[in-house]
Amino acid sequence: MTRLALLWGALAAAALSGAACASSAPSPFPSAAGGAGGEGGEGGAGGEQAPADPTLGGPCVDDDQCEDGFPCTFDACDTALGRCRFTPDDSACQNDVYCDGVERCNPRLGCVPGAPIACDDQSTCTIDACDEATKACKSAPRDADLDGDPDEHCGGGDCDDADPTVSSAQPEVCGNDRDDDCDGRADEAGCVSPEHDTCLDALEISAPGSYAMTTAGAGFHYASSCGLPRPASTHDVVAAVILPPGPPVDVEVTARTEAPDEETEATDVAVTLAGQCGDAATEIACGGPHETADGGKLAKLRARGLGDPERATVLPLYVTTKVGAPVVVDVAFLPPTPAPENETCGTAAPLSPGAPALATILDAARDLGSACETGLGELVYTFELAEPQDVDLYAISTDGDGDPSLSLRSAACALPEDELACQTAAAPHLFRRALPAGVYAVAVSATAPTSALVTLELSPPTEPPPDERCEEAAELAPNRTVSVSLLGHQDDVDLGCGPAAVDAVYALDLPIASDVLLVEELSAGDSGAIALSAPACGGEGDRLACGVGEVTPLRSARRNVAPGSYRVVAEAQLGQPVSVTAFVRPAVPPTLVPFSDACAGALEIPESGGFFQGNTANAAADFNAGCDRAGTEEGGARDQLLRLTLTGRRRVVLDMAGSSYETLLSVRRGPGCPGVEMPLSCTIGTDPQRSFLDLVLDPGVYYLQIDGHALAQGLWFLDVWVVDPGDDAGP
Repeated sequence: MTRLALLWGALAAAALSGAACASSAPSPFPSAAGGAGGEGGEGGAGGEQAPADPTLGGPCVDDDQCEDGFPCTFDACDTALGRCRFTPDDSACQNDVYCDGVERCNPRLGCVPGAPIACDDQSTCTIDACDEATKACKSAPRDADLDGDPDEHCGGGDCDDADPTVSSAQPEVCGNDRDDDCDGRADEAGCVSPEHDTCLDALEISAPGSYAMTTAGAGFHYASSCGLPRPASTHDVVAAVILPPGPPVDVEVTARTEAPDEETEATDVAVTLAGQCGDAATEIACGGPHETADGGKLAKLRARGLGDPERATVLPLYVTTKVGAPVVVDVAFLPPTPAPENETCGTAAPLSPGAPALATILDAARDLGSACETGLGELVYTFELAEPQDVDLYAISTDGDGDPSLSLRSAACALPEDELACQTAAAPHLFRRALPAGVYAVAVSATAPTSALVTLELSPPTEPPPDERCEEAAELAPNRTVSVSLLGHQDDVDLGCGPAAVDAVYALDLPIASDVLLVEELSAGDSGAIALSAPACGGEGDRLACGVGEVTPLRSARRNVAPGSYRVVAEAQLGQPVSVTAFVRPAVPPTLVPFSDACAGALEIPESGGFFQGNTANAAADFNAGCDRAGTEEGGARDQLLRLTLTGRRRVVLDMAGSSYETLLSVRRGPGCPGVEMPLSCTIGTDPQRSFLDLVLDPGVYYLQIDGHALAQGLWFLDVWVVDPGDDAGP
């Protein structure tokens, strides 16, 4: 044996001897993690040490001694053990991106990424993807040629899923010796012969009016600068616009398509007017697709000063659609007008108070940046104030095709930071209080080609309401619902929480570390946002929580907020009335619900409420729910059960925001378990903010059924708020 081998043997023997000695008496010194003799238990000769508790830290006598530097843990002193406890709170790690999975809080590492949402339904006949907008998995029937008709091998009617011109949705075209409509026959009776397919059989339009055309069965022959993508699947037809001899005219063409049914959207459409048929270099004007306010699609162009005084002028008009469909083409011959000159800030047209200006948003260029971007260009107007005034700006579309967009800007006008306020709506209204003397600009755009009447109204300056500004915000009492009219309010705060909107601001004072849930009820048809901010309201850096959307009620939450003064910002895009509630309770650590699968193990919720986290993936499907999808198998999705005992009449708010799947929440009345489902107390969470209930409950025992819509399952969060119903002022 070598000297080195002897040395290693001696060291090993010493180590074994030391281990034996160590096992006879526990070390008096704390372990590296702060425990004595190892976390979770004591080792003995021949015994096994219990696993270390990753949430335990070093010794402590009060909460101030426990701070691990990770914002996602709830740090407190466990006085029973005399040790710091760092309870992970997964909800504090969520990045509001659904498809990248649920982020987790590791008590040793802080926030760590979650596993991306897996949307594979194991079917080769579907294309599965995670949809961020709806925060859900979507499965589309396999449709390789994107013609809207799935492959016939997967339940669709497309007999050639490599050719977008062949499907069960296509008409049978005569004379091409092909089964276009996938009925097993070619050129059968009832087939169609495309009309106006090329310049050789163009539809003649010699007078203004509406003309019905169809691209069904037509091919694609003519390209343009605003044509549609995927030319292999598009269709076009041709009209000949005939101008009689005489003075010049403007030609305005509008092409419209409508949705064939409630489940299918209208097809995209484009129109192009050229000087020579088949010659793309002679293009005069064109218009691409836009969605109209009623859900249809529209394309519009205006060609100016056309015609010849001596002879008729014939101009080809191409009408192109994404799929074969009927199209209504409106043609107007109008007196010649020059293109609007007020295209830029430097050429802005004057806007007089009380005198509506007609802004035609059609062929204007895009020159200005705005928080209310529409995709179309804008026209610019200007006005001057000799003294401070309240300013109201209104717009309304004269044809209803597009929603107008207004942007109020400072005299500098041109840069995005020169914008003072903006709004896009069916009838936008911008209000600015006590606007100082000076010159201002108004940019007008729209979501689709339209003409809009723009009106400026001036009035003497007024004082702001008490809930207008962050600096002087009105106080908001915790756990009390207040009505907010938003009348006389303007857009003062930009926290990057949703689009530009009218807002109101309230002060929320927290004397101790607290959990906060903000709830905003919107008026019908409105959209908005609800946010928690630092007192300065200075931008995204001051934003602590944000909820935005059209589904009411909107919610945003922040847990374990430090003591101090904060601001609650409620916004509504149309400025319609809202109600706002700030639910506040002393900060509590999250409660993990590992089992609670049925009545025997139902977790008891404290009457003070709390925040709970579980996962139904390992649970059984025990209970049905009245609001689940019809036809779902017995028991529905996997579920868990919690119990809440109320000693008095209480307002109970249940919020499942942040859950990783389409949740179902049902409240059942005991005392027997699982109780009876209460009326209007079952809700599904297919929208991004998940299930939500706001109930007033009598004393008694209740069971909360944590379930999934249509067999969905996964990680869930449940925030339970129990407050005195007398604190609710009502909307």
